[in-house]
Amino acid sequence: MHINRLQTLLSEVLADRETETVPVGPALAGRTVAAPVTAPIALPSFDNSQMDGFAVRRQDLTAGECAVPLAFAVPAGAAAPALPQGAAAAVMTGSEIPAGADMVVPVERTRDGFAHLNSAGRPGATVQFSDLQPGDLTPGRFIRPAGSDVRAGQQLLRPGDLLTPRRIGLLAGCGIAEIRVWEQLRTLVLSTGEEIRPAGAALGPGQIYDANAPMIAAVCAGWGHRTTTAQASTDDPEDFLAALDRLLDEHRPHLLITAGGVSAGAFEVVRQALQPRGIRFGPVAQQPGGPQGAGRLQTAAPPPTSLAETVPSHAPDSAVPAVVALPGNPVSAAVSLQTLLRPALAALDPACPAPQRVRARLTEPVDSPAGLRQYRRVRLVDVGEDAHRAELVGGPGSHLLGHLAAADALLELSDDDTHVPEGSLRPAIVL
Repeated sequence: MHINRLQTLLSEVLADRETETVPVGPALAGRTVAAPVTAPIALPSFDNSQMDGFAVRRQDLTAGECAVPLAFAVPAGAAAPALPQGAAAAVMTGSEIPAGADMVVPVERTRDGFAHLNSAGRPGATVQFSDLQPGDLTPGRFIRPAGSDVRAGQQLLRPGDLLTPRRIGLLAGCGIAEIRVWEQLRTLVLSTGEEIRPAGAALGPGQIYDANAPMIAAVCAGWGHRTTTAQASTDDPEDFLAALDRLLDEHRPHLLITAGGVSAGAFEVVRQALQPRGIRFGPVAQQPGGPQGAGRLQTAAPPPTSLAETVPSHAPDSAVPAVVALPGNPVSAAVSLQTLLRPALAALDPACPAPQRVRARLTEPVDSPAGLRQYRRVRLVDVGEDAHRAELVGGPGSHLLGHLAAADALLELSDDDTHVPEGSLRPAIVL
């Protein structure tokens, strides 16, 4: 199965990556932890108040009405002195709990609130508590104990954990300034063909703008890759290899993704140039996205015949990239990314989210060729009791870029789904 071949290939290049130390901050989102991270401090690091109110000893209060002298106030961020016997201390949310206090009474359970704060510690300043219920008089009430969230020395993250905004917040809250992460997968996306021109250039007869490189690079960036795009506007294998070698020297990618030149035609430059360098080419039983190529780029190798051949055993050179060769039609390339490359990569790399599959109910009948798994563009219009309703967007053609942009899912039809009636349930991959 091609996904398994890709998974084997990608596992090698992922293992080739280095680790690096990076600052804890927004740029860390989506990176993968490379070394265990433990908490240098506890969270909270001191007993603190959950409420604005008054820290007291339980033994100094009675249910109903009572008055306690106000000793002092503890603003958030200030050190709290010990609480005298029979007294109260005004505390704010997050304030340190004074030694000796064993509970907090919310300010709402007092008659005058914080009106006496300016006279705290002066003779005659008292806190009038009102309507205290037995449940209000529980030791520990509204106190956040030190270490109740995170213990000092507790493991926060393990190697392979994905750094989400929540985890970045935890690291920052523990005062951790930097951590070790795996370097991002360096991916070079290369569009090919004499007809390809960059956006903004004038088009000559038979020429088209390059949609593949920006689209593929954008997808890979969403998987946590550091992407670079380039074009090799040639159908000559020697010129292609010369351009490729320059790009590889410049960018040193872990992964090379090419678009175009992989079919059985007369001017299939990627197949003609890379097959002698260890890349296997052949069809997979899906539509669109049938022609595929994959392998570890070698300096030279006997030309393999197809993807079905067993990959020869060798120690891969970390200086050469893995190659995933996609078809040139934009829809074929886009579908291949979602149905072949993404599941292989998601099984290995936490930074790549796994495909999201939903149940979809067809709003019209659809036909599909026997023996192929076909993916049709659909729009998920709403959710019923058991599935989304799926409206077809355009036909099965692999050139329909506008229809691809208008779709939000790929409906999956199996190899024996030659005629699927309206109302049928099928899986769909959310785009």
